[in-house]
Amino acid sequence: MSEKIREKGKEYSRFLETLTFEQIAYENEVSYRNAQAEFSRFVDSFEVGICYLCEKPLTSFSKKLPCPHWLLKPKGFKKNDLPAVAQKHGFYQIQSFLRWVANQDKFARNINDLSEEGTGKLFEVTIKWKNIEWAFSCAESDYQGHATSQYSKHQHYHFQMRLDNRPFINYSDFHLPFSEMDIINIEAMRARPEKMTQRFLFGEGMNDLLSDETVEHIVNTSVPLDMEDEAMFKLNTIAIADEGKTISGDDLYALIQEAKAKGVTVASLMHKLPNARTQVIVAPGLGVVEQAPRGRKSDA
Repeated sequence: MSEKIREKGKEYSRFLETLTFEQIAYENEVSYRNAQAEFSRFVDSFEVGICYLCEKPLTSFSKKLPCPHWLLKPKGFKKNDLPAVAQKHGFYQIQSFLRWVANQDKFARNINDLSEEGTGKLFEVTIKWKNIEWAFSCAESDYQGHATSQYSKHQHYHFQMRLDNRPFINYSDFHLPFSEMDIINIEAMRARPEKMTQRFLFGEGMNDLLSDETVEHIVNTSVPLDMEDEAMFKLNTIAIADEGKTISGDDLYALIQEAKAKGVTVASLMHKLPNARTQVIVAPGLGVVEQAPRGRKSDA
């Protein structure tokens, strides 16, 4: 059965190859507008404590209506209720919902999906909201399915949940199956990554903010914070003196004072440093949620 579903994904990727640039642009615009309308419904409902999916209070729990809002830990939700949510709602829908929730608090910084902070798995993301932290993990062997047991032979992912930094659901507790649509989308992305990429509109995380296209904007628009542990970005600057030249301490001091006076980062002014070549390295700040790595014991 899984092979048939995967073939559907490959067929979809071949269909994407037949589309013209104009057709792709049109489909992207339609997808964006649909996502925008759905996100608007989410926000309107979330602000008054209602789940836009089941139209019940976010504090409600009923075993008859599995819903992603259960992961906000309403009274009555236990870890063994998780498979029911995963069965009804796919990997992408659950993750999109949690990303939207997290971005209502602090945009992007509560979603760490940076590949360089992961362990090389297919999917690794940690999401935080208030006192709750969720993490998704899927290695290649998970996606292919393990032959070691009945519970893990299907294509699956792992999920972790922490409450007040205490374990509530561990990665090793469940092998959550991907839905048919999940697999179709994943197969299409794997077959034609240049045609189809993973995006979570309005649920953007640090991977979207930290890219080659955004670094210059970050350097030029960031402002220094007194509370370093709240910072979204950390800017490190390397200055190398030109051959036969030296870097003046007075010039550096002048730049620091200018940055303070203008309320900008020193990094944004370093290009003005005489007799030097400079490079600014942008990294996640201390205010960004740390990824929750999945250890060897829970990789199965």
